[in-house]
Amino acid sequence: MRYPSATINQMPIADRPTRFSVACNFDPALVDAIAPYPTYEVFGKLPKDFFGGGRPSFYLPDIGKKTLESYVRRVHDEGIEFNYLLNSSSMNNVEFTTEGQRELRRLLDWLSEIEVDTITVANLFFLRLIKQRYPHFGVRISSHRETDNPRKARFWEDNGADCVVISETTIHREFEVLQSIREAVKVDLSLIVNNWCRQDCAIASNHAVLLSNASRNDKQSFPLDYCSVYCNAYRLEEPVNYIRANWIRPEDIARYRKMGYSNFKIVERNTPTELLALRVRAYDAGRYDGNLLDLVQNYAYPKSVFKKQDSAYYSLARMAKYFLKPAQVNLLEFPKIVRFGKTLSMLYPREGDNPVYIDNRALDGFLERFEKQGCESVDCEQCRYCHRWAEKAVYFDPRWREEMSEVYDELLDALHGGALWGSYARTAVTKALAAVGLPGKTRVRRMPGSGGQAVPELPARKVAGKSAAPASPPCAKMKPAHFVSVGNAGPAPGSLCGAQCSGCNDH
Repeated sequence: MRYPSATINQMPIADRPTRFSVACNFDPALVDAIAPYPTYEVFGKLPKDFFGGGRPSFYLPDIGKKTLESYVRRVHDEGIEFNYLLNSSSMNNVEFTTEGQRELRRLLDWLSEIEVDTITVANLFFLRLIKQRYPHFGVRISSHRETDNPRKARFWEDNGADCVVISETTIHREFEVLQSIREAVKVDLSLIVNNWCRQDCAIASNHAVLLSNASRNDKQSFPLDYCSVYCNAYRLEEPVNYIRANWIRPEDIARYRKMGYSNFKIVERNTPTELLALRVRAYDAGRYDGNLLDLVQNYAYPKSVFKKQDSAYYSLARMAKYFLKPAQVNLLEFPKIVRFGKTLSMLYPREGDNPVYIDNRALDGFLERFEKQGCESVDCEQCRYCHRWAEKAVYFDPRWREEMSEVYDELLDALHGGALWGSYARTAVTKALAAVGLPGKTRVRRMPGSGGQAVPELPARKVAGKSAAPASPPCAKMKPAHFVSVGNAGPAPGSLCGAQCSGCNDH
C-alpha cells in the first residue's frame, strides 16, 4: 500500500510507513523505475506559469500542459499521486490583484480537472485560499519557508496544512529540535534527504526569491543563478561545506525513522531517469557504496545517462532562449559563463569521471556525534569536527580544481566588478588590445588559502586570536584509482542496486 496523503495523518505516527516523494522529470520510463519502491508521489510543475516556483525555467524539463496532464494519468495508473508545485517565494504581489486572482483560479481549475492530488505552496495566503476554495486538494508547505522549530510547524498545522517539508538547510542534524517538532504536531513531516545546500546558508531566502523570479511566465530577465555560482565557489575553497551540507545518507534513514519521520523527499527535477532511479533504490536499500555526489549533486550528470530527448537540456537553442539577452548583459563577456558551465558541467553534461569524490563508506559513524550535540551553538572553526571528516572523505582532481578556481575568480570578478554589464564598445577595444598583445588587465595568481573572489577575507580569518586560514588547499590528497563515479567510464546507474549488491533487499 502506498498510503495516500489524504489518510496518512489519521494514522498514529509510530505506524506510518516509509514513503518517498520523488522529483518528476516527466520521462515516462521514470514511473516504471520507481513504482516498485515506496514512492507515494512525484512532484513537478510546468517550467513556467504565471506565479513561478522553486526552480528556474531553464533548469526544468520543457513540457506543456498536455504532457503534464498525461503524466498525471500515468502515475495514477500505478497508484502514485501527483504534487504540483506552486511554491514561488516572490510574485511581486500579483497574487493580491484581480489579474492574479483570475490567473490563480484558471490554474487551480485546470489542476482540479486533471486530478492533481496535492499543491505545494510557499505562503500562508495560498494555503488558506486553497483550503477554502479547493478543499479537495492536499496542501503541502514548501521547504523554502524554513520550518525549523515546533512553533513554526504548529503554525502550519493550525492553518490546515496536510504536510510540512522541514527546512533543508538548518536542522537535519539538530536531533533534539527534530524530535521536538515531531512530538509537537501530528501533521505529516517531510525531510529532503539529498539536498546539498550549505548548512545554515545565510542567503537561502535570497536564493529562493531569485529562483522564483526565474520561473514566472511574464517577461523574464537574464537568469543568472548568482547564489549557485557563489556557493559552489565557496564550497571549492572550503570543502568542509560538502560535509556540513544537510544531506541524509541512505545508511542514516533509520535514525530519522526512530524519531517518527517517515516521509522522505528525493530531488532533483532535472536529474536523468537512470540517476534518479538509482537514488530511489539507494534510499530504499539503506546503503550506497560509491560517490555520495551520485546521490546529492544537482548537476555534473554523466553524458552517458542522457537520452536523445534529454539533449534539449544543453542545446544551443535552449541557451539562446534563456540567455541570449544582449540588452540586459554584455554578451562579449558571456564566454565566461559558458566556460563556467562547461568546466563545472552545470550547463553541459559531464565528460569523463566526476572530478570530486566523496567516499560514502568513509562517512560511516559521522552522525554519531550529533546524537549528543548539535551545531546551533557551536562555532565550526573552533569545533572542526566536519573539517576532519572532510579530510577523510573528500577528494579532488587537482588539475580540475586549479582550473575551476580560476574560472570562478574570472566569473565572479566580472559580476562583482560589473564587466558583465559593461559597455560593448569598451569591451571590444579591451579584447582587441589583448589580442595583439598590448598591455591590459592581467589576472593575479592566487596564493593557496586566499579564498579568491568567493572568500576574499579568508587569509584574515582568526579563531581565538590565531589564524584559521588554511596553509594549503584542504582535501588535496589524490583519489584512489578504484574510486569511480557512476556513468561514462564508470558503472552504469542502471546496473547497480542501491547497495551495489552488498546487503540490500534485492540480493
